[in-house]
Amino acid sequence: MKSPLPESPYSSSPSPVIHYAMQLLALAILLVWCFNILEPFIIPIIWAAVFASSFSPIHEKLTGKFHWKNSLSATFITLLALLILIAPAIFFMLQGAGEIKELAQSLRDHDLEIPSPNERVKSWPLIGERLFTFWAEASSNLSATLKEHQDQLKPVLIKLVDLLKNTAKGILLLMISIIVSGVMLAYEKEESDFMKKLFVKLAGKEGEKMAGIAKQTIQNVVKGILGVAAIQATLVGVGLLIAGVPFAGLWIILALILSIVQIGILPISIGVIIYIWSTADNLTAIILTVWMVVVGLLDNVLKPIFLGKGASVPMLVVFLGAIGGFLFSGFIGLFTGAIVLTLGYKLAVGWLNSEEQRP
Repeated sequence: MKSPLPESPYSSSPSPVIHYAMQLLALAILLVWCFNILEPFIIPIIWAAVFASSFSPIHEKLTGKFHWKNSLSATFITLLALLILIAPAIFFMLQGAGEIKELAQSLRDHDLEIPSPNERVKSWPLIGERLFTFWAEASSNLSATLKEHQDQLKPVLIKLVDLLKNTAKGILLLMISIIVSGVMLAYEKEESDFMKKLFVKLAGKEGEKMAGIAKQTIQNVVKGILGVAAIQATLVGVGLLIAGVPFAGLWIILALILSIVQIGILPISIGVIIYIWSTADNLTAIILTVWMVVVGLLDNVLKPIFLGKGASVPMLVVFLGAIGGFLFSGFIGLFTGAIVLTLGYKLAVGWLNSEEQRP
């Protein structure tokens, strides 16, 4: 009788390690697949979540104090947000585009007139003489001046056109995000429960508290950065329109963008002040100068109030997270950066304050 052949080591059932590895691989493939499917919608969904978190206090008041239905409250907030946010944006966008179109037409027809510079421009420190010379040349023969400096002006004009295109895309994205945020508000309770469960799974017993911190951080960033930028841009627009500064719509859009990216309205203010002191009477120039300076300093007062209001972390942490996030991943980083740094700060503080575990 023949002895049985020895069992091959490869014929045994797969080890648990290989089994779990295959499960993880399948899960990773599924997650990557889902991400690729949802990738075109990720940015609008994130912005919608930001808006929904910002509108949440109003929604809770309407449904709680005034006993509105969720769907009615969400619809009302969505329409109101579209009216308040989109209507002015479209107005200034169309005004800026119209002014640029008129400027281009005037350049083609050679009938654009630039006023002669005031003699006081020469006395300005550092740039006075050069600015006066360039301004005088442009006022006497604009076509020749543009041809002489076309290599320097062409990149600026291209960037300006790209800026307007991106602004138009941003307005469309904003509209879509606000509409989606209305849907999120209508199902706020279910989404809130889901986020709390997710944070609890990730952070244990502190998860529910961290979900509240993330929501509060989003609201503070909206008010402290986007809200302050909108206030500054609006006040700049009021001053420019009353003073009769040309291309006011374009300057308002630039002021809004510069305020959001934390450069501030100083570049706009310098140009406006130079123009108004060279073309207007002294009283108008003084009033607009004071107005622009006050508006430019507003963020130093409003940001600490809004960014730190109700927050359980120092205002500086939220601010650094927002700015660092913006530099790392663009506008959406204003929120993701602030949330991540805030949660990281809370985890670090909790770890430092916790008692050491003794063996």
